[in-house]
Amino acid sequence: MTDGRIINRNKFLYGPGPLGRRPTGLGARPPLQGLIICAMQGIAVGLVGGLGYNVLYGNPLVNSIEKYYKEHPSR
Repeated sequence: MTDGRIINRNKFLYGPGPLGRRPTGLGARPPLQGLIICAMQGIAVGLVGGLGYNVLYGNPLVNSIEKYYKEHPSR
């Protein structure tokens, strides 16, 4: 009998364990290179998202300021 542990008999399903698995993608690169790639992707997604928001919705704060000065012209 076993002592209540699950025995890893199916290597295809459970794998060789946490130390035997080789990383893929960014995890396979050197740490600094992976960090730089991840940071650059985050910056790119943020810039594209911000630009897309400004193009699709405009900037509500700037629009409200422009509307105020159209309604209340300076002397």
